Amino acid sequence: MVGSRRSTLNHAGLLERGVAWFVDGIVMFILLFVAIVLVLLLFSPDGAPAEAAEGIAAIIGLVASTAYYMVTEAKWGRTPGKMLLGLRVVHLDGRPCTGSGAVIRNITKVLGGSSLFPVVIAILLVLSSDDNQRLGDMLGDTTVVHA
Repeated sequence: MVGSRRSTLNHAGLLERGVAWFVDGIVMFILLFVAIVLVLLLFSPDGAPAEAAEGIAAIIGLVASTAYYMVTEAKWGRTPGKMLLGLRVVHLDGRPCTGSGAVIRNITKVLGGSSLFPVVIAILLVLSSDDNQRLGDMLGDTTVVHA
């Protein structure tokens, strides 16, 4: 899974990955905002408690944000943010990212939640690993490269 020597791939650096992540955050915010507003409009006016609509919206947000990364990386090997920066997710041997690779590399985002600690760990791992990998990349045998 994790090699002791750096591969010959042209790995993306921390800054490029961070900018792509920021762009993806903007895209997801817009998509989720529209979805959540629609859910609130559909469920709140009919007398359903606002808490129920907010709970449904939270579930939609979790599922949609997880699917966003998994589906785009499995299908195209990149998210819109990575496309904009000319980056792609591949396996360490250079093969395109597979569906299982995309799921495994992104499941750590769900498990880590949205707290600061997992982000700090991801940054430290990208900076210290031979192939600029975060934990999800190490588990999924993937890395982010220049396309």
